[in-house]
Amino acid sequence: MASGPDTATLERVLEAAGWAPSRQNTQPWHWHVDPDGLHLDADWARGLGDSPFDRCDVLLACGAVLDYCAIALRAAGWATRIRRFPDVALEPGRLATFEMIASAPVPAAAELADVIHRRRSDRRHYGSARLPDTTIETLLVRAARHGVDLAVVPTARWHRDDTGQVHLHFGDGGPSAAVGDGVLLALGTEDDSDAARLRAGEAASRVLLSATALGLASCLVTEPLRSARDRVALACDVFDGTRRPQMLIRIGAPPAEAPDVPDTLRRPLAETTTWAGARA
Repeated sequence: MASGPDTATLERVLEAAGWAPSRQNTQPWHWHVDPDGLHLDADWARGLGDSPFDRCDVLLACGAVLDYCAIALRAAGWATRIRRFPDVALEPGRLATFEMIASAPVPAAAELADVIHRRRSDRRHYGSARLPDTTIETLLVRAARHGVDLAVVPTARWHRDDTGQVHLHFGDGGPSAAVGDGVLLALGTEDDSDAARLRAGEAASRVLLSATALGLASCLVTEPLRSARDRVALACDVFDGTRRPQMLIRIGAPPAEAPDVPDTLRRPLAETTTWAGARA
């Protein structure tokens, strides 16, 4: 790209973006770099199935990697303008195109970029310390910047079992979340469109990285929303029926004196990126 970052910078940015979360670490995205810019495509072949939920998982993961990339670019001194779904008719798998302009690095972006390699999906029992209300408010504001609503799921509506799985329950007298299970946040959008789900993934990325920067443990949760009944009940309970829940995020104090969560294997850049004349 004649007016964009050099190849070495783009390689560092895309390597950092590759640490974005995805269901079962599928990493269902592909980058295309050409003289016109940087483009993000969905890699549908890496989805876990053909159901609407599997399609949703791909879009949420692509939204997360999109935001990771934007953060890494801004931290490297490149302002971004993102066009989402730029030409669905000609390129149906293309989710976004970046326009990049050289600028001063953004300190807030640098703070989040610095924790990209530290963020882990931690499904263990968390510490018992209560999260300050200001922390929840900060995460709410950062999700809202992506057009996504964030709400706290009442402890009476969910619990975490011995295997670490989160379960929702409405009106069935199920157990409440225990001390140390953290706070469960629901991300909701106005509709269930592909654009809304991409935005939800971007918001989830911002919430997860912000939580990591604040020294908190976190993990994404999507399985409970595969129940249509529970999804509708959750929408009514925390969003007054005005938003569609797309995913859940559990956050809390890190487990006391516990070992770090190990790294997960990431796909190499050569496997996730096509360089079409850009290196020249």
